[in-house]
Amino acid sequence: PLALFLDQRSAPLTGSVVLWLCAAAVAGVVAYIGLFFAFANEGLTLAAPVVSSWSLVAGLVSVVFFGEAIRGRRLLGAAFVLVGVVLVSLPRRAAPNGAPHDASASRRALLAALASAMGFGLMVPAMGRIAPAMGAFGATVGVYAVGIALAIVIGSLTRVSLRAPPRVGWGLVLATGAVETVGFVAVAFARRFAPMTLVAPAASLSSMLTVLYAWIVLRERPRPVPALGAGLACVGVAIM
Repeated sequence: PLALFLDQRSAPLTGSVVLWLCAAAVAGVVAYIGLFFAFANEGLTLAAPVVSSWSLVAGLVSVVFFGEAIRGRRLLGAAFVLVGVVLVSLPRRAAPNGAPHDASASRRALLAALASAMGFGLMVPAMGRIAPAMGAFGATVGVYAVGIALAIVIGSLTRVSLRAPPRVGWGLVLATGAVETVGFVAVAFARRFAPMTLVAPAASLSSMLTVLYAWIVLRERPRPVPALGAGLACVGVAIM
């Protein structure tokens, strides 16, 4: 309903837009599978900052394919974000109770987080190409609808359980879905007023809040090096 009443459309719905819609949906499925796998196997302290590097992927895609440019202050800010993400991802979170660290599981989680970053880095610029024809809300609804259909097919083929969550978890599921949807709508809307090379790093600031949540609520304790990386990434976003 919000898509019908609040969206502004400035371009026709063409075959090219449909292709961008499908590409965004595929990238989104890859992004979310990688995100949840990384969260389940390594935790927020590692996964969130690595996934946040999607902003650099999105900026690169926009420069190479859409003719946007990164100059001066934005280039410096991008460098700070890149260095910060690298520093955050290098150390490994200590295993609880002194248990031996599973290096193989950490590598898989890191690869999943990087795949998620690639997925979001492709998905967000693609949504920017869809929004003029479908609107910010409409683009989000379209990408999520196709992505959910594709995820159901993949889950069925791989025999992954698609049962609904327990009743006690529905409130959290719905709240998470609503916040995530609003976030993507905001990114698509912001794209009207600023290039993706600026919008994407600003949006990736959410990963720093996620790390803070992991620190305070989940009691994860990043070491000095990842803490420094988080600070550098925040400085980079501010510079940009």
